[in-house]
Amino acid sequence: MTYINVTIDDVQIYSVSIPLKSRIKMAGVSLDSADNVIIKIAGHNSLVGWGEASSAPTMTGEFVEGMVAASKFLGTRIVGCNISSLQDIKDLLDTPLYSNEGAISAVEMAMLDLFSKSNNIPLIELFGGSKRQSARALYMIAGGTPEEEISRATAKQKEGFNAFKIKVGSNEVQYDIKRCNSIRKALGKSAFISADANEGFELKEACEFAAKAKQAGIDFFEQPVSANDVSLIKEVASLSSVPLGADEGVHSLSDISELVSVSAIKGCSLKTIKLGGMMAVMEAARHAHSLGLNINLAGKVAETSISGSAVSTLSCLVPNINWDVSITNQYLDIDPVNKSLDIKKGNVYPLEGVGLGTEIDLEKLTPHVKGHFKCETS
Repeated sequence: MTYINVTIDDVQIYSVSIPLKSRIKMAGVSLDSADNVIIKIAGHNSLVGWGEASSAPTMTGEFVEGMVAASKFLGTRIVGCNISSLQDIKDLLDTPLYSNEGAISAVEMAMLDLFSKSNNIPLIELFGGSKRQSARALYMIAGGTPEEEISRATAKQKEGFNAFKIKVGSNEVQYDIKRCNSIRKALGKSAFISADANEGFELKEACEFAAKAKQAGIDFFEQPVSANDVSLIKEVASLSSVPLGADEGVHSLSDISELVSVSAIKGCSLKTIKLGGMMAVMEAARHAHSLGLNINLAGKVAETSISGSAVSTLSCLVPNINWDVSITNQYLDIDPVNKSLDIKKGNVYPLEGVGLGTEIDLEKLTPHVKGHFKCETS
């Protein structure tokens, strides 16, 4: 297909800190705000593309300050450049910059948004059109008293949610098992419930949780131990009563292949910030599916509807979405866009319209901006 060209005239970077509705507790960290980078790319045609990525130092090694620096490096290289295809975007982002997948993913997202708007089509059409119209969204249970967690979970179930992820690994293992069991009893047999340790367990604790996970009502167990040692994950898998999934351990196709080769996992969580963008996620999803893995897609806690729209688009494109999709704008106190991504009866649908289907509302965003930078040509 032949597309209309667009020339990049301007790249701007916003570092932001957006408050969460309530504190989210995960292994090793408690979060009260989302510290993200938002990219604005303007074309010669006066159209604007938006991109976003979360800082995730324990997952990608990236802090906001480093993401801003990397985005400046990328921005100065692409100002004045022309986009006429997806390959052009790949080529422009193929730089000597080492790692920094989060920053790369935000810039790529903005370029894709601008390019699809310039061609007056939804972003999903750039990738060949959807395989499904919606995907099941999951709700995260991560903080508060057991009574508060159960109250939130059952309220969400009444709204139509049927997939839930319980954050474990920051408590004693027996307490986490008891939490999971109580939540399962409250939600009933029909709910699909996973547990995510975010590398928080030591080997002994992980094996104990894994062995009792099925009894506690868990359907799969994500990233039980450190992602750096595949042999540990394999050992947990050998004792687990439920399938294991990888998240922090998946940053490339070779990571997926290695984990499958030792029978350590049955699924994986794919994120743009880990893999370096939407196109890389699509490639990883095809690879994972070819190896028989279940796929989960997720935004980091938490991202606006800019990133959420990209994730929801991917959820309708990947070969399977058996382990659901995590849309994280629902955890923000404010979603600073002109059209928020909505979850209807537990399912997420891509936004209608060209590009991502939404744009940043700078009036809403401004109170949360910590820094604003404009790229000059190199």
